Amino acid sequence: MEIQDPASERLDALDSVLDEYEKSLGLHKYAEDFHDNSVKSYMGMGRTEMEKLTLEECAEAALILGSFSFHLQRSYNRESARVNWAQSSLKETVSGRETQYSGSWESQYHQAVKNDGYSSKLMRIKKYAQQRADRLNYLSNSVKNLSDLFINLQKAKATKRHE
Repeated sequence: MEIQDPASERLDALDSVLDEYEKSLGLHKYAEDFHDNSVKSYMGMGRTEMEKLTLEECAEAALILGSFSFHLQRSYNRESARVNWAQSSLKETVSGRETQYSGSWESQYHQAVKNDGYSSKLMRIKKYAQQRADRLNYLSNSVKNLSDLFINLQKAKATKRHE
């Protein structure tokens, strides 16, 4: 049985509140994993392979990649919310205590964080979420652009078919 620390428990509570909010907007429950294996094949498909696709296959590729783009954006938003929460919580927790330390304000801040167990855990959460958000940044747009490419290919094929 894993014992959670107060910082992780508060993060879980934040996630629950945000999950409920998304549910109220009509979004399905967030899942960490995206389970459509065809995403990889469409993302790695070369031009020659793309040109061989039928109209229906182009539409399927666009739909799957559009869904994956949405998933990536949602994942990025989730990590950004975690970063913002952790940063805000750190400021509240450390506020006033940083003056006990010497050095620049940034040095004082980091010393105050380092010397407080709860703040140290918040900083770890913030760093981890920021690293994940950094990895996800712009991926959603890139995948959406690829989805649009399949839509445009489908339109070009439909136009060519009717000529």
